[in-house]
Amino acid sequence: MSILVFHFMLGTSILIAPSNMAFVAKQDGWLASILGIALMMVTVFLYDSLMNRYPKKTLIEIIEIVLGKWIGKVIGLVMFGYLFLLTSFLVRVAGSFITTQVMPETPIEVVHIVLAIIVMIAVGYGIETIARAAELLFMPVLFLFVLLVIFLMPDIHFDNLLPIMERGPKPIALAAFNLFTIQEVLVFLMLYTNLSKPNKFRRTMLAGVTIGGGAIILTVTLCILVLGSDLTERNIFASYSLAKKISVAKFLRVDAFMAIIWLIALFFKTAISFYGAAVALKQTLSLHRYKVLILPLGFLMLWLSIIVYSSIVEFLNFTPAIWSLYSVCHVVLLPILLIVIDRIRFGNTPGGKAKLQSVPPSGGTAADPNRNANASPNGNGSGSAVISAPNE
Repeated sequence: MSILVFHFMLGTSILIAPSNMAFVAKQDGWLASILGIALMMVTVFLYDSLMNRYPKKTLIEIIEIVLGKWIGKVIGLVMFGYLFLLTSFLVRVAGSFITTQVMPETPIEVVHIVLAIIVMIAVGYGIETIARAAELLFMPVLFLFVLLVIFLMPDIHFDNLLPIMERGPKPIALAAFNLFTIQEVLVFLMLYTNLSKPNKFRRTMLAGVTIGGGAIILTVTLCILVLGSDLTERNIFASYSLAKKISVAKFLRVDAFMAIIWLIALFFKTAISFYGAAVALKQTLSLHRYKVLILPLGFLMLWLSIIVYSSIVEFLNFTPAIWSLYSVCHVVLLPILLIVIDRIRFGNTPGGKAKLQSVPPSGGTAADPNRNANASPNGNGSGSAVISAPNE
């Protein structure tokens, strides 16, 4: 699962985060990115404390147990809306990038349709297939990223980081908060029952956040070191502009490396978010299989991705002003609320055992007798620690 978390974190941040960090924190954007990743690590402990009390449940099932059936279903629909809106945003960001930077003459609808079809096919094959693909593409992505860093070394100017904390700690804290709220790793609580080793959830999540966060911090720092805070702020896709500065040979477009890295990561983030949304709706509506929802949700995703915002500039203005507050309600406040209410209702009894007995476990949980047969023999806390649910 660590590899999935790595790809998920790079999905939007590696291309968009540098501009946001420089806009708010200027040359201190690298400090803000470090603080934002540190906040993410804190939430991993928060999620782990919640899932330890319900080791055989997804987030939607926990919500229904803790808050009751009807209130739980309402909150479950709200959570589905959050995940589904996130998926639509990701599709639109991909379309905006490709039609403005790579293929400007291509209609954005064509890009959306192609990406949506690929995502629907991947989700239809199941989360295990997505995890295997993430493992397969991890080393190529890492190699391309390291290659970019090496090529940029001669253009680094450490004076671009000075003066440090010129504007005080407030812009750094605000930029860190903005970065933190676009790392929606809460979606991995919808994959908890698919882990072959749920007891390693915290370790694998922390490993993925550390690796992915390190890549984000390094990207933000390189943008400021090479481009400077002013130029980084003015370039919406600053890391792509950064890659354009590399000149190796006339026939070799190094900037394509950054595009490949980001598109691969964005695919995995979109697929995981879409899978989480489909499973959330399936469990909220008490359906037997999430696959029956893929096609209708896919068409809705296409429609919503077109109307969700009119331009990438509008999206960048919307993200820190509205999405950050909307996101923090789901990624922070909801888990805290669930933990507090669970403690009040069930006390120290792990997971509210009496309540768990009245709720049948979902397919693909550890209680499933077929689980061990389907589990990956290589489940070692990485992407291979994810298994497919038999009831899909």
